Amino acid sequence: MISPGNTHDSRMFDEVYGRLRDRPLRLYGDSAYDTDEIRLKLERDGVQANIPVNPRNGRRPIPYDERGYRVMKSAVERFNSWLKTFRRAVMRYERLAVMFQAIITFTCIMIHMRYGL
Repeated sequence: MISPGNTHDSRMFDEVYGRLRDRPLRLYGDSAYDTDEIRLKLERDGVQANIPVNPRNGRRPIPYDERGYRVMKSAVERFNSWLKTFRRAVMRYERLAVMFQAIITFTCIMIHMRYGL
C-alpha cells in the first residue's frame, strides 16, 4: 500500500490486512502496531500477534517470540536497504502513485534477479 509519508503505520493496517487472501498463523509487527484495536482483530481471526509492547502505551509487558521477531525484523531491514540502492525508488520522483508502485515492483524484480531469492 502506498500512503503519504505522514500517515502512521497502524492506520494502514486495516487496508493491508484486509487484502490478504489467506490469514497467516502469526503476524510480526513493530511496536507501532501495538494497539488494542489491532490486537483484538488478530485475536478474533485466530492470528498470533508477535508484536512487542510499545512502552508509551503504559501497558504491561505481553510475552512474544523475541528471537523470531529479531529474525523477521532483520529480513525487513535488509530488504529496505536493498530498495535504497535504487535511487528512483527512494527519492520518489513520480507524482502518480501508480507510477511509484511500478518503480517499486520493478525494483523488487531486480532484487529477486540479483540475489536469487
